[in-house]
Amino acid sequence: MASRSSTAPRPAGSRALRLWALGAAAWTLLYVVSKVVHAVEGRLGVTGGPRVDPDSYASYGPGDVAAAQWANAGVGTAVVLLFVLCALPVVRSLPRWLPAVPVGLVTLMAVAGTVGMVGRALLTASGGAGFGIYCAVWAVLAAGVLVCLLRRS
Repeated sequence: MASRSSTAPRPAGSRALRLWALGAAAWTLLYVVSKVVHAVEGRLGVTGGPRVDPDSYASYGPGDVAAAQWANAGVGTAVVLLFVLCALPVVRSLPRWLPAVPVGLVTLMAVAGTVGMVGRALLTASGGAGFGIYCAVWAVLAAGVLVCLLRRS
């Protein structure tokens, strides 16, 4: 069987997966940046998220808020790396379920964020609609990656 040369066109599904995955990685990077800024400033919350009650800080010790935000940034970075992996040709050599399971979990998390943040913003005066809309875009991008992974041959 002849190997594919580097100049041979990629299947259309591979290109779509790469575009969805890079879009999702870039979008997720916005979350990471938000968490890094919050960590450096020692603030709870997320950009566009609901207002944080000042009493929320009482349950944290010195440096714990920053540590929690750095941990969130780390999780976000892992998600960025997951999407970057999905954009690489190596993903074609993996069983399709292997990347699809974590991408599916990210998709569900983003959908939950959408429902939770938008619902909270509509039902309370705490805000959070901005992050809810961010989560909606994130869910669409992650779902696009998931669909491409599941459709690949």
